[in-house]
Amino acid sequence: MTSVMAITRDDLGKLLLVQAQDKEIDALKKRLAQIPEGIAAIRAETEAGKAAMEAAKKKSQEVQLRRKEKELEMSQKEAAIKKHQGELNAVKSNDAFKALLKEIEEAKKAVSDIETEVLTLMDEGDAALKGEKAAAADFKGFESKQGEQVKSLEAKQAELNAQLSSAEERRKGLLEGVPAELSDKYEKTRQRRQGIGLSRVDGNLCTECRMALPPQILINIKKGHSIEYCDSCQRILHDIATVSSSAA
Repeated sequence: MTSVMAITRDDLGKLLLVQAQDKEIDALKKRLAQIPEGIAAIRAETEAGKAAMEAAKKKSQEVQLRRKEKELEMSQKEAAIKKHQGELNAVKSNDAFKALLKEIEEAKKAVSDIETEVLTLMDEGDAALKGEKAAAADFKGFESKQGEQVKSLEAKQAELNAQLSSAEERRKGLLEGVPAELSDKYEKTRQRRQGIGLSRVDGNLCTECRMALPPQILINIKKGHSIEYCDSCQRILHDIATVSSSAA
């Protein structure tokens, strides 16, 4: 497909500089897009670490609560024993006396069992408290490290934004040297073709899609007086091997 618009190799050279700038801008935008994802991942890890610390704290509190409940239950049993022992002198019948003794013995056994549970809970509580303190210390260090990583990414984000702003200004300046109709065709082609509007000819091939080009198009490209498109990928073709900023 051939355009009737007249151009020069110098025009294409300037447009190649624009495309080089576009590649730099696209790369910067891609890196910038990754930073919020990285920050979000770090913050998610921080929240997970916080959740682990809170879980350790909750476990410690639950063990302490169970211990207090058992200690209260034991205190109530001991009070019942004391009460029943005081009632022994007041009973009139042997059966009532035996019944009280049985209740006292059962209460004493219950107290003994509860004491065992309390001792076990004391050990569990000590272990849970150590776990809580360790988790809190680990999280403090982890949170500090994660915070530094976030700051580093935010600093990189600011740096890349500054680079992007400069690159976009350079692109604007370069584009001013390209004929408006040519730049318009380039922009439209670039939008349709994953950000690449120009393709260099290598022998008889389009380097972007690797399809062979018709002889007449190759002849027209050598002349350098018109815009030529690849019939396959529709990119603007050129045969300029390299170009320097002096072309601008």
